[in-house]
Amino acid sequence: MGINYFFFPPQTPKPKVVDEVSKENSDKETKAGNPADPKAELKKPTTETTKLNPVKTEDVKTFSLKTDSFLVHFSSLGGRITEYYIKDHKEPDGSEFAIAKDPKFEIEFDGKKEKAVELTRGQGFDFNIIEDKDTVPFSAYNLVNFSSSYNADTKTVIFEAPSLDGKFTIQKKFQFFPSENYFKFHLTLKNRTNETINISPSKSDVYFRSFSSLGPVLKKKEDFNDRDNAHYFRYYYLDGSFKDHVDGTSTQGFFDNLFGSNEGKDTRYEIKKGSNDKVDFVGTGSRYFIGVIDPLNDNPAGVLLDNRKGNETGVLLVYDNWKLGPGEEVNLDYAAYVGVRELDGTAFRDSKLDPKINKDSAFVGLSDSLDKSFNQGITTPLRNGIVWILKKIYLVIPNYGWAIVIFAILFKLAFYPLNKKQAESMKKMQELSPQIKLINEKYADDPKLKQEKTVELYKKNGTNPMAGCLPMLIQIPIFIALYTAFSDTVDLWNSPFLWIKDLSEPDTVYTTPKLAFIGALAINILPLIMVATQVVQSRMTTVSTDPNQKMMMYMMPVIMLYFFWSMPAGVTMYWTMQNILSIAQQVYTNKFGKSEDKKPKNNGPEPANNASAVARPGFRNQNKKKK
Repeated sequence: MGINYFFFPPQTPKPKVVDEVSKENSDKETKAGNPADPKAELKKPTTETTKLNPVKTEDVKTFSLKTDSFLVHFSSLGGRITEYYIKDHKEPDGSEFAIAKDPKFEIEFDGKKEKAVELTRGQGFDFNIIEDKDTVPFSAYNLVNFSSSYNADTKTVIFEAPSLDGKFTIQKKFQFFPSENYFKFHLTLKNRTNETINISPSKSDVYFRSFSSLGPVLKKKEDFNDRDNAHYFRYYYLDGSFKDHVDGTSTQGFFDNLFGSNEGKDTRYEIKKGSNDKVDFVGTGSRYFIGVIDPLNDNPAGVLLDNRKGNETGVLLVYDNWKLGPGEEVNLDYAAYVGVRELDGTAFRDSKLDPKINKDSAFVGLSDSLDKSFNQGITTPLRNGIVWILKKIYLVIPNYGWAIVIFAILFKLAFYPLNKKQAESMKKMQELSPQIKLINEKYADDPKLKQEKTVELYKKNGTNPMAGCLPMLIQIPIFIALYTAFSDTVDLWNSPFLWIKDLSEPDTVYTTPKLAFIGALAINILPLIMVATQVVQSRMTTVSTDPNQKMMMYMMPVIMLYFFWSMPAGVTMYWTMQNILSIAQQVYTNKFGKSEDKKPKNNGPEPANNASAVARPGFRNQNKKKK
């Protein structure tokens, strides 16, 4: 089984380990950069690392573990998780959770074909301590071959090894549960000497790294755009506050540089410690998945953040003043969740393991704030409601494209009274359009009086131009919730509909060759249809004679086209359906809606020219009589 490392320090003599490791890392070089340079690469490993004996391939043990939802590979080399997959499985309600819809996700696991998606990005999950921050994210213990054992009945893997200096013992225990998305990690450090020791040789902080950047990664890094990069993030909950940052970026903000000089400082790494509360949990996330580790006892003092450009380090826990007396040991318990970015994903399947139900659960001490790690914004409750409705529709009609169409219709029906009021308001405005035009012409040089006369006209005819805006205002938070729902809901990932291959991505039907200055251009159909319906709707509902507003009417579709061009097809399809339904309702209202066809009484000025006649019924007949 291949073991992949993201960083590997080849400038020093490397132990020859598993063939795959040597092959993959043979061409990588690690440079020691200026400590003040945030772009500096990984430094050389510690002296203890270079003294490690080479590990023979035949001495490395591997283990494979399978639960209802996951496939996990372990290696004694580093005592770590090397590969972590989420697979197709049944949900607690009996419904099928299909994650690997694309044939490319079929893998071989323990001699069997499985449909599963790797979340480790080929880097593995370390769960190792780091004694020197200058070697982050590399842990010297990744080159240590741990003694190991596996209990298939309890799904427990145990690794044990002496520390690099031989003064203490490290024991790591991973315990999985058949039906859960959580697993337990237990770390024991025991002093092997007759004197008090510091875990860190530098007598300062010790760092613990669990998850690196989470996958899956579906394209080459050089092909990533800003939207792709934003899908990978790291986060921590410290001092009662949640913070998150996009992977590969610095945590140093504008104001940090504005009010404090970083000259001469080592800005590659940043340590943050709580003033009141310690660390609650840390983790990493991707578009559809999160990995979070939650200390259940002895909460860490702070976190270590890698600020180097392009980092995929994750967030490290910081333990300070870690001393062990003779024969003393420290036992640390952690709960780890790996799974979808959904609230129901974090729910316990077995009530005996739920700490809210069972006080003797192995997960007692689990944070009540884990839902913050989903990072889905302030419209999360709305977003969750939309996802719930879509899933219920999907149970009846198993296609998320039709589910979105039906949802759009249901949403329109739910707000029918408001939409009806909007359509009637637009009709009234159209009927008053000739009189508004006369007011604009008569009082063109007096904007204040023109406004007063216009408002007076609206009042006398019982209409309000702002009434048509209310349904639009209500839709804004719905639209934001829809965007997050369609962007990070794994159910829509690789879901096809008509010509659309993936509702979670733009409906690109053709990509041009690379063009000068702009590169390759994706041709998307849905945004063009959406803009066409927007233009039709605008022409039906806009009655203003103001040239500036007319210009905005024509500019708005262009702006909308820009914003929707790279949006998930599901979002664009929903908006298009709303436009089509609004057009249909306006047509119906204009044709069959009640119209107050009354002669206006002092509704506007009566200029002494024939232009005013357009507002008087029967004018053409009167004109014929005069002839």
